[in-house]
Amino acid sequence: MQTTGMANRTNCSILSAKYTPQTVLSKIVWLSDKLFSLKVTRDPDFQFVPGQFARLGLPIDTEDPLIPNEWRAYSMVSHPAENALEFFSVVVPDGKFSPKLAELAPGDTLWINKTVFGFLTLEQFPSGEDLWLISTGTGLSAYISMLREASTWQRFKRIIVLHGVRHAGELAYRDELLALQSQHGTDGGDARAERAAMVYLPVTSQEPLSLSLSPAIRPEHLSASRLTTLLTSGELEQRTRLTLDPSRSRVMLCGNPAMVTEMRGLLAERGFAAGRRGVAGNLAVENYW
Repeated sequence: MQTTGMANRTNCSILSAKYTPQTVLSKIVWLSDKLFSLKVTRDPDFQFVPGQFARLGLPIDTEDPLIPNEWRAYSMVSHPAENALEFFSVVVPDGKFSPKLAELAPGDTLWINKTVFGFLTLEQFPSGEDLWLISTGTGLSAYISMLREASTWQRFKRIIVLHGVRHAGELAYRDELLALQSQHGTDGGDARAERAAMVYLPVTSQEPLSLSLSPAIRPEHLSASRLTTLLTSGELEQRTRLTLDPSRSRVMLCGNPAMVTEMRGLLAERGFAAGRRGVAGNLAVENYW
């Protein structure tokens, strides 16, 4: 028994060098049985840059509740200076991980890998005039963290946030985005301005939009559509009243893999490309799904 106990302690010590147990502080349910956000405690040594992601762990179908055996990647929604970490998730009905994650309540434990990952960060870009943050679903996570960072607003003249979902009820963080749009305005273009202007454009594919969803939308642009369809038809630029110009625009893509792949191809035809060694790009893509 003593030998087994020593082995268990050694094993736990090795594992603790890789991850830490954190406590759930609060939970927001954006859409019942589908979308939610968790705030958890944060290890003082856990550092990240807006846009990066962490691996979250849970002990699922295991005899030892102290050793997580299932891990998934989630972008940090929170700002790097916040004391808590925030994560945004969708429940996959037949999934092994997300339904268990959705069951967590304040006081429960969530394990977080100490290593951060990802290159969907603004450090990938040279300065430009327009920053396009294009996402579907929970791909919005990384962008919220960027928008909470003051330096983001100092590098660009305009920030365009596109969030594609099926139904309006899936537009999580909408109040925060509308508040930012109200604070920063939507016109932009003044080179003397110290902060960027912002356009928040929600896009719903299964139902028409309403004017209340975003004051930036004009009445003639409320029809349901997909982000890629809006791009190919030219309506995306009509809705935002801005042009996707590779010489001045910087574009980020995050979300559904099919959207990311299709949008990347469409943008490549317009002259957008990811950076490579020694050459700065104007397109950044997250591929952790």
